[in-house]
Amino acid sequence: MSIGASSTWPDGDQKVYFQPRRLGHVNLWVEDVDISERFYNQTCGLNVEFTEPDLIASFLGTGHTPHDLGMMETTKGVNRYGRDGLLQLPGTIGLKPGLNHLAWELENEAELVAGWRRLQADKIETDITVDHQVAHSIYMFDPDGNYNEFYCDTLKDWRSLLSGPMELLTSKWDPDVAEPFTDGRYDEHPELRRVEGAPVEPYRVTHAVLETARIDEMLRFYSTVGGLHIVKRLEGAIYLAGTLDAYRYSLILVPAAAPCYHHVGFELKDEETLQRCLDRLAAKGLVPERVVDLPWKHSFFLIDPDGQLSEWYVRRGELPDVAERGDVPLAFAV
Repeated sequence: MSIGASSTWPDGDQKVYFQPRRLGHVNLWVEDVDISERFYNQTCGLNVEFTEPDLIASFLGTGHTPHDLGMMETTKGVNRYGRDGLLQLPGTIGLKPGLNHLAWELENEAELVAGWRRLQADKIETDITVDHQVAHSIYMFDPDGNYNEFYCDTLKDWRSLLSGPMELLTSKWDPDVAEPFTDGRYDEHPELRRVEGAPVEPYRVTHAVLETARIDEMLRFYSTVGGLHIVKRLEGAIYLAGTLDAYRYSLILVPAAAPCYHHVGFELKDEETLQRCLDRLAAKGLVPERVVDLPWKHSFFLIDPDGQLSEWYVRRGELPDVAERGDVPLAFAV
């Protein structure tokens, strides 16, 4: 059964398949990986943690996870293979820049495998299960066709394996081949690094914003398969979060005429940091796509070489009342 095509769910709407801690990273399709890597590294201040040249991919972050932001060059219609002949990127996908996938971090392998087995028992379709060497992952689509990765870390000290250009990392993974481990292997005390000279000083990736014309179906997917809970539901937006309290929300669904990935959100340390970032951008002649100054957040949006948006923000007080956003477009105001 395809979740996206069905409005009837096994055992009622309350069944939960995965329960992520947080949004671990966002992965993008980009037209030229070298150009996009320079932008996110030298302007946005994300470290290049490692690359996969054969996959034409780069992975950048702050240190909270192996990467906050991944990027893969568009396939141009050509298949790309992982380890052991795995068809990792079919040439039929990734034909233009945009969202590749959202990645949801689970507590451990036992939870990941249990969720997978529940999906299999209920005949809910998944796409592929893989071993990334530092993570085991299950991929599937939401009702709008957005790709989602549900994963668990398999190595706490991921920097001992991942650094610089890497040979192909990804191979097939069988969730039933061994007894799953029950300990959490994410890094609880990460070493955070910043890029000297970059105008922006990111702290961590926190959330993504998706526009959708089928908000009820999308909510059902992300609260059952995705296991996220509703933090706040407004007339104009739904805020969803994982189990990790340090992250106020992980996904925002916004109603729109057509489905669209709108942006990824990166939290900054404080207002002083945000102003320093704006001053440095101005000194380099770089103008944000939009600056948003509202009672619930202060942020600026940057547009990357492919026209994709990222938000760099500081939270203020409670979650928003979007009816009070003035002339700020909804997806920028949430």
